[in-house]
Amino acid sequence: MVVAFSVIGILILALIYFVLRAQNLQKELALSRHTNKQTNSKINYAYHNLVMVTDALEKSLSSRIESAYKSRLINQEQYNALSPLMRNFSTIVMTCCEKGDSLEESLNKVLANEDITLEVIKEVVKALPGNIRMAWSKNTADGFIAFCQAVTASVTGTTKSSNVEQPESQEKNNA
Repeated sequence: MVVAFSVIGILILALIYFVLRAQNLQKELALSRHTNKQTNSKINYAYHNLVMVTDALEKSLSSRIESAYKSRLINQEQYNALSPLMRNFSTIVMTCCEKGDSLEESLNKVLANEDITLEVIKEVVKALPGNIRMAWSKNTADGFIAFCQAVTASVTGTTKSSNVEQPESQEKNNA
């Protein structure tokens, strides 16, 4: 009889332990859900802001390239190669960030809808100054952002050195 009460007592203590343990796990689960919800909210907010920033940069870069072309700071070939990059800047960056694609993979997806090929763009990039080519060669979203900023800054003359190849008509005028 004493053994039976001892076993029942041990089982009751085990039951109490597991009930308390289950309650603690429920509290931890609720806390984890709340933290997850807050984190997802912050991620969505950051994502929304990233989209807005890339769209604003796209507009700025596109207008810089348009302005450089209209001012004849870049030739037709450079414009044809650089303009699709600037017009699709947001899409390219977001594809790299969202899907983890390399720059080349993102460009291939975007250029499928354009009249220009990646090889033509690479040829134009080869003619650009070394610091710009270096940013391009990173093959990442941050390298592409740096490339776009550097190329538009150099062609619009907002940097100290404007090393982008000038159109033939301007070269003749300078000679």
